[in-house]
Amino acid sequence: MFKKITSNRPPDTTVWAAFYKEFGKYIDGSITGTKRFLETRPRTVFIVMVLSILVSIGCFLFLPKEKSKKDSPNLFVQQPLMDGMGGIVTTVSTLKELLEIRTVLDGLIEKDSLDSSDSLLMENAIDRIQILEKRLSEANKPHNSP
Repeated sequence: MFKKITSNRPPDTTVWAAFYKEFGKYIDGSITGTKRFLETRPRTVFIVMVLSILVSIGCFLFLPKEKSKKDSPNLFVQQPLMDGMGGIVTTVSTLKELLEIRTVLDGLIEKDSLDSSDSLLMENAIDRIQILEKRLSEANKPHNSP
């Protein structure tokens, strides 16, 4: 499956050389035609360039910009602040636990092979992450204040 693939191509042949060998006459013809057009009509090319710059500036200044419809900015950060110090401490401790679980999972992923205890630890860690994420999403919901 991981066998190295060998090819019998000449070492001096590159993709660009093969591409140019196949389509070189078209590339050279288009370069020559473009140079001839630019040399025979410089005033037209200049006018088209200036007009495209003016159109671009006009679009920037006069067309209305779309306003992105985002939810209120960072409810995740605002909600714990509204809940008070207890909410902040709970959120920070939950995030800290999520980071610790992630480091454990990263260590398990880097192993070449896993035994049954590693698999069990990984399942428990993933379950715990789901519980913590659910807790964070519930804390993130807006509360109705009297």
